[in-house]
Amino acid sequence: MLQWAPYPFLRIALSFVAGIIVYTTIGEGFRFAPEVFTFFVALFVALYLYARNYRSAEANSWVGIVGLLCFAAAGFWITELRTPHLQSDHLTKLEEQPTYYTGVVNDFVVQKPGYQRTVLAVNKVLVNGKWKQATGQVQVTVPHDTPDDYTFTYGDKLLIKGAPQLVAPPLNPAQFNYKKYLQQKGIYHRQNLQVNQFKQIGNEPPNLLLYASIKVRRFFEDVIRENVIVKREQSIATALLLGLKDDMDNEVRDAYAATGTMHVLAVSGMHVGLVFGVFLLLFKQVNLNRTQRLLMALLVLGLLWLYGFMTGLSPSVLRAVLMFSLVLVAQVLSRRHNIYNTLAIAAFVLLCYDPYMLFDVGFQLSFLAVIGIVALHPGIYSLLTVNNWLLDKIWELFSIAVAAQLITLPLGIYYFHQFPVYFWLANIVVVTASTFALYFGMVGLLLHWVPYLSDLLFSIHFGLIWIMNEFNQLLMNLPGSLINGLDITVLQSWLMYVVLALLVLFLLQKQLRYLVFATAIVAIVSVQQILEAHEQQNQKTLAIYSLRGSTAIGFIQSKQAVLVTDSTLLVDPQNYSFNVQAHLWQRGISAPAFQLLGDVQPGDTFVLRSFLPDGNELLVWQGQKLLLVRKPLAIQPASELELDYILLTQNAKVKPEVLQSFKVKAIVLDGSNRPWYISRLKAELMKLDLLVYDVTTEGALMLEF
Repeated sequence: MLQWAPYPFLRIALSFVAGIIVYTTIGEGFRFAPEVFTFFVALFVALYLYARNYRSAEANSWVGIVGLLCFAAAGFWITELRTPHLQSDHLTKLEEQPTYYTGVVNDFVVQKPGYQRTVLAVNKVLVNGKWKQATGQVQVTVPHDTPDDYTFTYGDKLLIKGAPQLVAPPLNPAQFNYKKYLQQKGIYHRQNLQVNQFKQIGNEPPNLLLYASIKVRRFFEDVIRENVIVKREQSIATALLLGLKDDMDNEVRDAYAATGTMHVLAVSGMHVGLVFGVFLLLFKQVNLNRTQRLLMALLVLGLLWLYGFMTGLSPSVLRAVLMFSLVLVAQVLSRRHNIYNTLAIAAFVLLCYDPYMLFDVGFQLSFLAVIGIVALHPGIYSLLTVNNWLLDKIWELFSIAVAAQLITLPLGIYYFHQFPVYFWLANIVVVTASTFALYFGMVGLLLHWVPYLSDLLFSIHFGLIWIMNEFNQLLMNLPGSLINGLDITVLQSWLMYVVLALLVLFLLQKQLRYLVFATAIVAIVSVQQILEAHEQQNQKTLAIYSLRGSTAIGFIQSKQAVLVTDSTLLVDPQNYSFNVQAHLWQRGISAPAFQLLGDVQPGDTFVLRSFLPDGNELLVWQGQKLLLVRKPLAIQPASELELDYILLTQNAKVKPEVLQSFKVKAIVLDGSNRPWYISRLKAELMKLDLLVYDVTTEGALMLEF
């Protein structure tokens, strides 16, 4: 049985997390959080005094329980306080749209080849000719038309024309919920700006320390660009050393994701741990008294936070620096610190600052990875004794990789729907190479002003990154390197963790009941998967997806799918993966058969396609007839053609009166049409009492048969 006594801070952190989850699940709208917190604190004090005065064992038990309820209530209340849209002057509370507003750039600026993106903290809005105070954050995106375009800088104060729009919810089934993702960061609005819509009116950095840190990071970024010239290796160097991924192309990103080594490119726990380990190794070589140990600890803390400062004080780095700082403080105080308590304190402090960090994927995976390494690595490593030093180190790296992968596997499948088969081999090579690349790169940055030496350091740094990239490309191209299309629910991911915990308990305590419980859960999940597979075997669905600037029609039959689309989607794989792929995976389909609109020889599939004399296309499937209109309709008389649906695409020139002559269930407008076209045609068709379905606002049209 698990003994909780050695883990007081873990209990506190879990209670606090429970309060956060309760608020975000069912608590919004509850307005008595301060009173509930005060009640539990008062009850705690009363029970504590009673237990101390009357020495009651039962009262002592209740003191602990009520104490944890105090922290749960605190988590609930702090989450309410940190929820931006509850403020009376928040942008969501405006009854009318502003014509202008002012805001300050208060986040990192993401630079991409075609655009730049950042976040503004709004401070004033102009409504009905009057300026008034306002709060809220707006994600703004500006296209890069020329190399000389204005570039955002942290702290820039901007005057912006127009009104920000609420972030739209996902419009396709199983699509990533970008609205929820931004809301958890306190961002509820977006605006795409043109260069003539805004003007810089000053520079007022909200945080001078962060402003200086970003400046320093940009300086070191320029140093890397001067010394690592090859674009591919340069993008990895800036990611590895500074956490900047703006220049990384999709091919490189996919290679690291496919091999399970993406974590080496996110400046976080691993990087801070490597820096921390070097400092400790250096200082352990010297015999120090207590005062000297304290001074050395302060120096190490300063160096750790200096490293965080160099990397822009990103949340992932601050999280790791805080955790290792607590470990160091515990060591210096000569206390027998428990790593789980240390992790719990770090999580508690971070969640007090921002409760919504709990839902950040990086936060979850980094803490889980550390827990997995601490809890599982010793047991895995002890399974094999290796006498050779080099082979022993390889085995140690392998066991660390397996421990981290095991503990993050359910969450990784839930979020990313894939499993990198060769993660164990990739991590042995890539983590080793990235470790030395980090050391040589950091020293190279600090000594960039020393001629010849800096050249040597960056040459070695470049060579190590080249090895990492080539090895990842090699593994990615191996057959079966990546299993994708995996789809599990939140409940199933939790059940996987329960099974993992039961198996660990079985191995530690050798009690058969844990294995029986684990087997029972696996059996239940297996039955559920079998039932789901049976449903998928009989599914028949017609889906008209909502994609900006594209047409995509999915015909799902059993575990096969045909996706009829235009060329814009085929040349933009990210558009497909973001909007459509997750839905097909949810339906048990790993990859559809793509067919191009207008292709006179589309191939042999279960969808019948035929071209009409006017150049438009008729698609027939499961007795349903869909007329896809891209060109002016020239069917006379229209009543002779029996249809179920008409899909208007690419701003097709059609007269509403002609559409009225068809007897159809609905006229559908997709995202390949311009907004002005959709607005005008919807109004005209609705005047004629025709049923219109707009996928750009109502979401994908899903028809089940």
